[in-house]
Amino acid sequence: METIIYFLAFCVVTMGLILKFDKKQSIRLNKILKETRDVQPLFLMRSAEEKLRSLNVKLYGNIAVGPDAQDGRVYMNEGARQLVSTRLTEIVNSYHAGEIQLKEYNAKLNEVTAMVNEAKGMNFEQIGY
Repeated sequence: METIIYFLAFCVVTMGLILKFDKKQSIRLNKILKETRDVQPLFLMRSAEEKLRSLNVKLYGNIAVGPDAQDGRVYMNEGARQLVSTRLTEIVNSYHAGEIQLKEYNAKLNEVTAMVNEAKGMNFEQIGY
């Protein structure tokens, strides 16, 4: 009988500690969520930066040296290059001016990347804007 009473007391103390720990963790989690509510997704931002860097290398060539160096400039019609470059500049300026959100910026960079990949062997007249 004594063993059962000790076991029940142990269970009550353990449950109390678990509930106290859970409450403390939920308070910490809510505090972190409030602090990071306005922060843009880090991985999406990093992805957009990598896409922009890759597009700049494809359009203008590579000036980096070392392990981060990528393949050089893509060979394409100069008219097509100017068209893609103008489109890229418009997108970057819109993002920096706050006219488009990060997700839309990332999607438009995907479109420009597809446009560059399409334009490798095409004439200027064949490129769709």
